[in-house]
Amino acid sequence: MRRERPIPEEAKGYIIQEIIRNAEMIWRRIDDRSIDKDLYARSTECQDLLTMPMLRICELVSEYRGVFEEIDSTYPWADVAKMRSKIAHPYGGFDFDFVWDAIEVDLPGLVAICRRATGDSRA
Repeated sequence: MRRERPIPEEAKGYIIQEIIRNAEMIWRRIDDRSIDKDLYARSTECQDLLTMPMLRICELVSEYRGVFEEIDSTYPWADVAKMRSKIAHPYGGFDFDFVWDAIEVDLPGLVAICRRATGDSRA
């Protein structure tokens, strides 16, 4: 169940920046270690390196969904929030393809929205 609580205006920027920082951490780790989909699926070290920041992104969206809905009401924030549970509680086994595809396909768009909201010209 989502908890709605007031977020001070000055905290909203920090919350959005945390999404960007965690995404950049994922991309930097992929580049630094030459991680591809196959290595991610085979290596528990790589899984930890990429999955934990992805989990933090999903947790932030889950906890502060209202902040993200304010910056783009058309983005499927509820799906990002649900992804947190799928990653944290992988009943029936962990779906490596699901997480890798989210990193490759969904994360760039999510980060672009967050960068636009912060005035980052890289959006």
